[in-house]
Amino acid sequence: MNRKKIVVIDDDETTLRTISRILETYDYVTFGADNGREGVELVTRTQPDIVICDVMMPGMNGYEVLLELRNHAGTATIPVLLLSARRDPAEIRHGMKLGADDYLTKPFSTEDLLRCIEVRIQQREKIVRQSSQQLEQLRRSIAMRLPHEFRTPLSSIIVFGELLAGDYDSLSREQAMEMIATIVSSGHRLSGLVENFIYLARLEIMAGQPTTKEELTSFPLPGCDAIIAEAAKHQVLIYGNFHLLTMTLAPVTLCISDAYLRKIIAELVSNACKFSMPKTAITITGGIERNFYVISITDEGRGMKLEQISNIGAYMQFDRDRHEQQGQGLGLEIAKRITELHGGGLAIKSAPDEGTTVQVFLPLPEHREF
Repeated sequence: MNRKKIVVIDDDETTLRTISRILETYDYVTFGADNGREGVELVTRTQPDIVICDVMMPGMNGYEVLLELRNHAGTATIPVLLLSARRDPAEIRHGMKLGADDYLTKPFSTEDLLRCIEVRIQQREKIVRQSSQQLEQLRRSIAMRLPHEFRTPLSSIIVFGELLAGDYDSLSREQAMEMIATIVSSGHRLSGLVENFIYLARLEIMAGQPTTKEELTSFPLPGCDAIIAEAAKHQVLIYGNFHLLTMTLAPVTLCISDAYLRKIIAELVSNACKFSMPKTAITITGGIERNFYVISITDEGRGMKLEQISNIGAYMQFDRDRHEQQGQGLGLEIAKRITELHGGGLAIKSAPDEGTTVQVFLPLPEHREF
């Protein structure tokens, strides 16, 4: 079993030496630094399981050390335990607000120190295990889905490419152009699949990071209703502008990036277009309900059964013997994951041959929770 590594940062030589000796007695590997700047460099170099840092230090204090560690990807998730002689609750709240994992006031007992360390290490190991499990599940899902998802567009590219190469002289210009158009269309479709697989993999990794939600929702985005409308119109246009799009969107400011909001709308409107007949209606509404802005996207397509809705997930598709559904489950899962990462949720109401309504719930800025 690997011994756990701990970096101790304290400008008081006696405290630094005492804590290090206690931890070494309990089989921890310790590294010590007597100032904040050296401590940050030590953490970056050794990648410990936890950092113990005094708050009141000359030069770079404990709060500044904490912010520096949290602002770099390589050290952002390492637990930080702050030490201080001050017992002011405001000081403790300030440290926790900055991202500290725990706060001990001096003097403290050996038992309190060891308990804090053990709890934080166990929590980090749990997060790492969960992230590993999610990534493994993602790898298995991709391995199962990639061959089928890629086969159809790839086969079209290969077949028509071979026909062009072998029979070009005997083909009419119209025949050749039709084959080239199919190759180009299949290439775009294949490119879109690759991009979405990569996109979802990145979202799954982000979901395992404890600071993701706060980072994603730090800045308000005004005019979200206009962005939703623009993204929806663009997606309908991509599908030939054959659907009757109507929208009623209340003005709103949300804590989400322009890119993520557009991605949610693009995936959901794309599904509505793909799985409903031309000249049928797609209706989008947006309004405030309690603490959320609710976006509803309704189509008049073939719908889904209750058990199909309950099984919605990445790479989950239905009735392949009767319907071509490349990428439906993937798009829904991407929209669902983005929404959840921003503190919201996604709901589906559908029935066979009666259409589908997908609702996106995004928290209003004043009701975000961390």
